[in-house]
Parts: sequence; structure tokens; C-alpha cells
Amino acid sequence: MIEKALDGLYQSEDTLDGKIQIYEAEKQKILEKIGEASGRDVRIRLLADQLIDLVFEQIAESWDKWREELSDRIAQKSQYWNSEHSPVFSQDKLIIDYINQFIRYLSIEIDEWGNTKLKEVILQENIKYLDTNIAYELDAIQGEFNSLDQNIQTNFNEQLKLSMDGINDDFMGMGGIGGGIGIGTALAAGLIVFTGLGFIAVIVASVAATIAGSFGFGMLDFDGLKDQIKGKVFELGFQKFDESMDKLSEKLDEIVGSVFEKRVESASRVIAEAIALYENLLEQQEKAHNETLEQREAEKMWIYQKRQELEQIQNQLEVILNKCSIV
Repeated sequence: MIEKALDGLYQSEDTLDGKIQIYEAEKQKILEKIGEASGRDVRIRLLADQLIDLVFEQIAESWDKWREELSDRIAQKSQYWNSEHSPVFSQDKLIIDYINQFIRYLSIEIDEWGNTKLKEVILQENIKYLDTNIAYELDAIQGEFNSLDQNIQTNFNEQLKLSMDGINDDFMGMGGIGGGIGIGTALAAGLIVFTGLGFIAVIVASVAATIAGSFGFGMLDFDGLKDQIKGKVFELGFQKFDESMDKLSEKLDEIVGSVFEKRVESASRVIAEAIALYENLLEQQEKAHNETLEQREAEKMWIYQKRQELEQIQNQLEVILNKCSIV
């Protein structure tokens, strides 16, 4: 930020000294470049919206296929559910054990789908396409600045490059896609709806009714009871899971939206800065043209003072950073 500010101050001083001059034809080109930059921002946003729609279509197709096979996979794993509690004497605790195991296996399944299908395939492919287009639009702006620098002896290209480097840091700072927490883990976290006392109470009541209608107190088949309890947990668990789709959909919207929004906003920030650089150049030229010699000298003195202040801050920061690196 200090380097960019210093570059801007040096440029202002050069403008006041008459080292940077823009003629009418060049001004018209700059105005056209401002319009083009705005158009690039719009194109990036429109593309992101289109890709988001495509992503949700692909998510729906992948999710439906995954959901069709999910019941069979959980059913196979339910054979290995276990508990030390009795289906008669500590039935509530047995039910809670089975519920926890159901949630655990369901969470694992969601985590795997979220990371291997949603993140690594669907999001990765579409984000890569968006990143390629963002890079194309920003590279075009940087190329235009490079031509401008050569024509009027400015350093816009260097100023914009600092922001371009920052956008790469933004993308990498997300851990690629999804940030520090895995997408699948974030989705599975929505399963907290299963841990409410109301859900447990429903299963307990349902199991109790099943047992009362199927068994007498003289001949209790404990293994049979456990299987029936497993079946009820399995049945009501999936019922609750399907009912919770609104919550999971909200989480999906949040994840997909944040991944695309982060990139779009970063690109828009760079484009807005490019436009500001163009506009600032035109304003400086107009101002320098209309100011008296006395006014220009006063402004140059102000620029000199601000430069000194920024350079002092920069030196202090370098001392601090050097000390930190030694430690």
C-alpha cells in the first residue's frame, strides 16, 4: 500500500512539473479504456452468474445419484452398529448409540461427496474456467496500461501489478476452494438437526410402540429387538435427513456463493483501481493545466511532505520486519 501511494505521489509531482502530458487524442483513448474496463467487470460478473447456475444443475444431478445409492450403503454399515446397552432395560441409551452411529456414517458419506464430487470435480472445473477468464480480462487491462506507460512515461503497469499479485494471494488464501475447512465437513455440520431432544423422543416413542405391539414380556428376543430399533432409527433418520434438505441447500448456496463471490469481488476491486488510475490521471492533467505557478509549487511541497512521511513509515516497517525475521 505504501509503494502504491508513493508511486501515485511521484506521478502527481511529474504531472505538476509537466513531465506527463496528455493531448486530446490520448484523453479520448483513456475515456474509451475506462468504458472498456467497466465492460470487462460486467462480463466477469455475468460469467460468474452463468457458472453458478451451471454448478447448481451439476450439483442437483450428482446429489440425486448419490442419494439413490446412499440408503443401501448406510443399510450395509448398520449391520455393524453396536451398543453395550439393553434394548429393554436401557432402551433410551441404546437408541442414542444407534442415532450417533447413523449420524456418524451419514456425515462420512456427505463429507466424501462434498470433497470428491462437489469440490474436486464440479467446483474445481467451473472455478478454473472463471479464473482463466478473469486472468484474460485483467491481463488485457495491464497490457493497455503498459502501452500508456510507454506513451506518456507513467508507471501504471507497476501500480496495477501490485493489485494483480494481491488477487492471486486472495485465491490461494482460500486453500484453493473452500478455505481451511473442507466443503464436505461444512455440509456435514448441518446434521446437527439430528441431535435435538425432539428427534430422540420421536424415535424412543416409535420404538416403544413397536416393541409393545410385537413382543410379550415372557419371551423377549433381544437380538430381534435390536434389529427393530436399528430399523426404526434407519427409517426415521432418513426421514429427518430428507426433511433437512432446506438446511443443506442453504449451506450449499453459502459455499458456492462465497467461492465465486470472492473471485468476482477481487477482480472487480482490481478493475475499479484501474479505472481510478485512469480518472486520477485525467483529473491531475486538468488540475495542473488550470493551476497557477504558486498553486503548483504549494502542492508540490505538500506532496514532498507526504512522501517523506510515507518513506519514514516504510523504513520503520522494514526495521520491524527484520527484527521479526531474526526472532
